[in-house]
Amino acid sequence: MIERSLMSLFLACFLFAGLVRGPVWAKIDHSSWPPPQEVISADALSGEGQGDAGATGPGATHPVPSPPEPEKTAPPQAPDDPCLPGLYKDWRELSQNAHSGDREDGFARLRIVINRSDFNLALEGIRRDESVEEIYRTPVALGDIDSPTPDGEFVINHVYCYPDVLFFPADADPIPGLYKGFFAPLLFCDDDGRCERFQDLGLHGFDAAALPNHTRFRVDTYGAVTAGCIRLPDPCKFKSALTAAAGIGPLKRNERGSYHWLNKPVQVFITGSYPGTEDETTLSSMVEEGLLRLHDGLKNLWGAFQ
Repeated sequence: MIERSLMSLFLACFLFAGLVRGPVWAKIDHSSWPPPQEVISADALSGEGQGDAGATGPGATHPVPSPPEPEKTAPPQAPDDPCLPGLYKDWRELSQNAHSGDREDGFARLRIVINRSDFNLALEGIRRDESVEEIYRTPVALGDIDSPTPDGEFVINHVYCYPDVLFFPADADPIPGLYKGFFAPLLFCDDDGRCERFQDLGLHGFDAAALPNHTRFRVDTYGAVTAGCIRLPDPCKFKSALTAAAGIGPLKRNERGSYHWLNKPVQVFITGSYPGTEDETTLSSMVEEGLLRLHDGLKNLWGAFQ
C-alpha cells in the first residue's frame, strides 16, 4: 500500500515537471547560439582595402582613417635682380660664397655709422680683437631740417633686397620701384631686447622715375632732403657689401616684398649735427654763459656796497 502511494507521488511530480519545463525549452533557438560576431578583416585594422564605402553588416570592413597629409608649399622664388652677378640666383647664394663672419679671421660684429655733419655712411666690421675695418663707404641723403633723421642707436635685422619691395605712402596706394630694390627698416630696441619699427624709417635706394606724376619729392641722394629716411645713391653696391659681411637666411616674403633675415644683426649709430647747427648751438651756449657771468658779477658788486 505504501509502495503504491510512493509510485503515484513520483509519477505526479514527473508529469508536473514536464508540463513546466517544456515551454521554456521551446523558447530557445539552439541554432542561433552562440550569437554571431562582427568580422573585422586585417585590412580594416591596417587602414587598407577600403572596399565599398557604403558597405555595412557583419562582413563589412571598416578602414581606419589616416590623418591628412600637411600641405606642401613650395619655397618662394627670388625675383630677378639686375644687381646680382650672373652666377647667382639670389642674395643668399652670394652671401654664402662671400666672407663669413663665423671664421676665425672674420668679423665678430658689424655696425653702420651715419654722420649727419657730412652726410656720410660707413659700414664697418669689428674683429674679435676690437680692431675696425671699413667695408663700404658712401655719401647719403638724410632728413631735411623740418623732419631730420634722428640721432641715436638703432638695429637692422632684415633687409628687403629685391626689386619687388614696395613703398607704402600714408595716404596713397603702394608704389613699386621707388626703393630701387633695397629697404632695411630701422628698429629701436629696449634693454630687454624687444625691438619695434622706428617711425617707419630705414635705409633704402631711390628711383625718382617710379614716382607718380602727382607726387612731389625732392629727388636728391645727398644732403638734407628726405622725410627722415637714409637714401643710398647705389643700393646695389651697399646690399652686396652688407649681405656678404652679415650673411643672410632663407628667402621670405610678405606684403612689402621679398626679404632675408640677417645672420648678424647690425647696429646703426647716427651721430653728429647738421651743418650750421653746431655754430648756432655754440653761439647760444656762449650767450648763456655770458649772461651767467654778468649775473654773478652784478651780484658780487651789489654785495660789496652793502
